[in-house]
Amino acid sequence: MHIIHLIGLLVTILYGVFLIISVRRMEVQIEPWILGINIAVGAMMILSFVQIWLGVAALVLVLPVALINGQLVFQNINWPNFAIRTVISLVLIWTLLIH
Repeated sequence: MHIIHLIGLLVTILYGVFLIISVRRMEVQIEPWILGINIAVGAMMILSFVQIWLGVAALVLVLPVALINGQLVFQNINWPNFAIRTVISLVLIWTLLIH
């Protein structure tokens, strides 16, 4: 396994863990369906060690989830933060697809 691929895989798993932990901390403040999609995307990221396509799909899905979180939970989309998430997701997708 290529070292860049391994680092991308580990960072994707940590990103999924962070997503689940952060949404569980706000559990009381958000609607159940928003909680569910955040946990589902985080779980897909964690399961990327089983199938790489789960990690790639989760990294694509995390962008609309971030927009939903920004609009419905915080009533404000932080565009600079979203741009950083987009770049990070693209870099992680690239690292997961390296063989």
